[in-house]
Amino acid sequence: MEKMSSRTPHTVIKNPRITTTLRYMKQFAIEGAKNLDIRFLVEQICKELEPGDYSSEILACCYWVCKNVRYMRDIDRVELLKTSQRTLDTRNGDCDDIATLLGSMLISCGNRVRFTIDDMNGGAVPNYTHVFTQVFIPGQNKWVTMDPVAGRESEKMHKRTKYHKFINI
Repeated sequence: MEKMSSRTPHTVIKNPRITTTLRYMKQFAIEGAKNLDIRFLVEQICKELEPGDYSSEILACCYWVCKNVRYMRDIDRVELLKTSQRTLDTRNGDCDDIATLLGSMLISCGNRVRFTIDDMNGGAVPNYTHVFTQVFIPGQNKWVTMDPVAGRESEKMHKRTKYHKFINI
């Protein structure tokens, strides 16, 4: 891992493996969940909601990320990662940055979260190209996908998935 200059908000992973990227994402999500700026943002997003309306908190956080963080691809064949705070500061990121920020926000308001990596190419060997956040809904005893990158296309996109893995945070 290499930090870029002070003007750039990224961490560069040389010769990235998906396991390395996920390890940093998990670390950044946990650190971000404890970040008081992120907690304050979540409190502001949810301040008009009824107390105990946890489903609305989840949806409000996801909606905020959808509306306020722009998807931007990494440099070709270079893995750039941002902490949740850096993604919040720049309001830009690729799927791993956005999933990490959303994961931090959801953990910050008391949710169980995991990352899911997908291979939507359907080859004989998995080639994981997309990552998103899932949150556990206790009353329904199920995991729900929160994917601001795919947005309205989530259902179609995830139906094409041949391989996926789950990474608990």
